[in-house]
Amino acid sequence: MLKNRNIPFGYCMKNGAFTLNEPEAEAVKQIFAQYIGGDSIKTIAAQMTVPYNSCKPRWNKNMVSRILENRRYIGENGYPAIITQEDFRTANAIKSTRYIKSSKVKVAAEPQRVVCKTVYEPTIEILQITNEINRNLENAGVDKNKVMEMIVQCAEMKYAALKPDGGETNA
Repeated sequence: MLKNRNIPFGYCMKNGAFTLNEPEAEAVKQIFAQYIGGDSIKTIAAQMTVPYNSCKPRWNKNMVSRILENRRYIGENGYPAIITQEDFRTANAIKSTRYIKSSKVKVAAEPQRVVCKTVYEPTIEILQITNEINRNLENAGVDKNKVMEMIVQCAEMKYAALKPDGGETNA
């Protein structure tokens, strides 16, 4: 004879045969109905009022998940059916799309960003003005407005020296 903890939730043993434990069988029907209705496993576990067993009166999402996966609830292996095969298939189809293990999930690549390749070849003038800016920045008594003008001039020269896609510029 099987111990009560080895008998699936919703069943009991009477006269050597599996029979329905009515309050638990109603809870199994409720679990399937709520899950097919869109509730999450965690929500269903939190709403369960029938104790899972005397050792574990509170439900968790793993208990609900095991019930949704247990084929005995459709009448297999000598157990009386509690739910229809259609409800079992529907719940498991939903479950297979809702819960995918993260190790097997292929994350979609981010959308490709458009990158314009440019080639920058500094001219002698650019190198000279860059060096002059650096020397002036090290000097404490420098005219800040003059340095700012040089920085803007250098930026304009660098921009003009850019060659889109490695091609020639008109500058």
